[in-house]
Amino acid sequence: QMTNQGVRMPLQVHVFTMITLGDESKKQSPIYNGIAGSCAGIGSVFLTQPQDCVKSRLQGEAAKELYTGTMDCVMKMTRNEGPTAFFAGAVPRMVLLGAQSGVGFMLFPIISQLLNQVM
Repeated sequence: QMTNQGVRMPLQVHVFTMITLGDESKKQSPIYNGIAGSCAGIGSVFLTQPQDCVKSRLQGEAAKELYTGTMDCVMKMTRNEGPTAFFAGAVPRMVLLGAQSGVGFMLFPIISQLLNQVM
């Protein structure tokens, strides 16, 4: 999760800057923030899914019998299942995190504006 968040936040800023062409007046736009957040959620899954798959394999009950370490797991996954093994379960995660991040980043400027009015 930490890696996912570490990728998602800067990715949202980068995507937001790209889609707004750097226009600072759109910084409080829920629509642009939501679109950038959704793209960041999807992108973070794509970038972190391989390590997550390896981690999940190593946490399994049979891991001690199957793998001698992280690199052994990576090599066996690559050799036996091919590169797509590192993206197992990525599509449902992309849908979930794309929607979740999109809504979260869309609500952020709305809640910020409401809090600024109250405080």
